[in-house]
Amino acid sequence: MRFGCCVGLDKVRAVQEAGYDYVELPVATVKAELSETEFEPILEEIRSLEIVPEAWNCLLPGDMKVTGPEVDKYRVERYLRTAFERIEELGGEVVVFGSGGARNVPDGFPMEEAQDQIVEFLTLAGQIAGMHGLVVAIEPLNSKESNIINSVAQGLEFVRRADHPFVKVLADLYHIDEEQEPLDHVVNAGNDLVHTHTADTGRYYPGSGSYPHREFFERLRSIGYNDRMSVECKWDDFETECVKALEFLRKLDAEVPY
Repeated sequence: MRFGCCVGLDKVRAVQEAGYDYVELPVATVKAELSETEFEPILEEIRSLEIVPEAWNCLLPGDMKVTGPEVDKYRVERYLRTAFERIEELGGEVVVFGSGGARNVPDGFPMEEAQDQIVEFLTLAGQIAGMHGLVVAIEPLNSKESNIINSVAQGLEFVRRADHPFVKVLADLYHIDEEQEPLDHVVNAGNDLVHTHTADTGRYYPGSGSYPHREFFERLRSIGYNDRMSVECKWDDFETECVKALEFLRKLDAEVPY
């Protein structure tokens, strides 16, 4: 398994020094609604690093709706085209569609219509992602953060409805625990699982609590998953805890058999 850490640009060097395999940055970093001039310093800074931002999260800003009556399809498409082009330039490979604010279904809006809108969005995102060698990973969010796509099982339903080779699903142990979702749903995702996130009790760093990490690894092994796992959590002492998290995950990776 390869391990990364979800941070902002200000902490990338610390992630690099801690020995992670890659870093996961928010898509806002590439300033997709601003000019190339605004993006150039970001490009230069990231290219000066040894570590590569292979994964990207928080695909859409909260005001860029993909459900409800206020969807601006033209803005969404422009944004995706610019964002994915810039992410490709920086070595990105997977882009996470969590974006609770953008996808939350407005009160009173028909849920079936909102589901259709998300499928339409995912189809568009998959088409543009494929042009840039990227895969979109649907991130199930717990029901306190989103009122749609709250489990790996539901994420998988959207993967199958979109039926696009560059649209897959993500499994996040924090959201799985929050929703008390069976870990076997990770197994059901099979080859449609493209990325993973993890944390621990209270959403602190992996190894600090009692989340079923060993069982999570066992389920991933059972479907042949041996790709990326990003730490996405809260920190009290980032530089110390990000090292501890990586040590914990690497130890588990060595212990759990294939």
